[in-house]
Amino acid sequence: MRLEKFWDDLRASLWFRPAVWVVLLGATALILIALERSWSPSPLALQLYGLLAMEADGARIVLGTISGAMITATTLAFSLVIVAVMQTANAYSPRILRLYLSDNVNQNVLGILIGTFLFSLLTLRAVNTSEESRFLPSLTVIITIFLSLFSIAAFIYFLDHVAHSVEVDNIISLIMHDTVGLLDDLFPSTLGQPFPAEFPPPLPDDASTAVTAKHSGYLQYIDPDTLLDAATRQDLLIRVERVTGDYVLSGTPLAQVWPAAALDEVLVETIQTAFQLGTERTLVQDLCFGVRQLSDIALRAISPAVNDPSTAVNVIDALATLLVKLAQLEPVSPYRCDAMGALRVIAPGPTFEAVLDLAFNQIRQYAARDYACTLRLIEVCGEIGYVTRCPAYRVALRQHVQMLARSADQNFDEPNDRAEVNKRLLRTAELLQQEAKSVLLVINLPQPTM
Repeated sequence: MRLEKFWDDLRASLWFRPAVWVVLLGATALILIALERSWSPSPLALQLYGLLAMEADGARIVLGTISGAMITATTLAFSLVIVAVMQTANAYSPRILRLYLSDNVNQNVLGILIGTFLFSLLTLRAVNTSEESRFLPSLTVIITIFLSLFSIAAFIYFLDHVAHSVEVDNIISLIMHDTVGLLDDLFPSTLGQPFPAEFPPPLPDDASTAVTAKHSGYLQYIDPDTLLDAATRQDLLIRVERVTGDYVLSGTPLAQVWPAAALDEVLVETIQTAFQLGTERTLVQDLCFGVRQLSDIALRAISPAVNDPSTAVNVIDALATLLVKLAQLEPVSPYRCDAMGALRVIAPGPTFEAVLDLAFNQIRQYAARDYACTLRLIEVCGEIGYVTRCPAYRVALRQHVQMLARSADQNFDEPNDRAEVNKRLLRTAELLQQEAKSVLLVINLPQPTM
């Protein structure tokens, strides 16, 4: 898990992949120049040199032109990335900046352009026109030319990618893809084994003590291996008091530990290192952060300043896709055991009910008077309920349908609108096996005028 968090930080940094490209291409240039100094060209190489032959002065001009073009293209590419980041943050949500910074295409293209600049610069430095030690790395010059053509192709692809990356549908798809990926190893499923019995044992009678946070920050991830190893070695029961994504204040509890007498400074330090705090939320282990990002886009779309309900409906569809996948999974038990079956850690994770509330509550409240969003929210509640066989999940969905019905009753007066809402409510009630009378709206037809 630590490696996963470390890789996520590297992936979100704008320097890592460009630095890799610069090192690789710079090292390649030095190696090729060294080989050309020490090896005699083969007959085939001589023929190739003849086809692409140029004098040392011509090589200098070509290499200088490539160097200047690459640094100019790099500046332009970086400017376009910054403009796209600012546009996305202003139009959709500032919480998706990390998604843009970790974009593979942006980072790789910047690395290719800077690496080609360094490659041509090192090759240019190796060209020697003095009579005493004349040297022209012909093969390296030829490779530089082909590398510049590759950089041009990469830059053209980058322009197309940046243009499409600011499309809201593309942003929604990327966030949904990254969030759905968390469902494969949903915390705390990676922590030991679930408790085998249907009902967990009671908490120990011994006194417990709290392990507190050393500093404030967002809980970015919880290291399951560190927690389980500490609890197993010292014969402890650790109850995690926080959920990934919570903001933890310094000095507040991270975990409760039984028995209290077993704790010492080393063990406290070990448990504290299992909780990674940072200045921002990440998608390493935080399912709700992905839901929050999508919900923010919907809220921005239905605000009076933007007034784009179609985008909000697209977000509702993405959230419904995520909830469908979550509803089809077996609930993850918070009670985790070691290899011997002894209860060691109680670690709450995201529940379907909590994710459902986070996904739809604010959208329902802000879109109370939006007809399209209300209809789609009603529909997806029924569709999610159709794919799940968990009674508790259906109860949560029925509650949301009832809230949507009350909101529609208060905000839609037009009889035709209320009739259309009733059609969706009736269909959803059938899918959720819910009594339709409890949610259908009363339609008062206007009296005909004489």
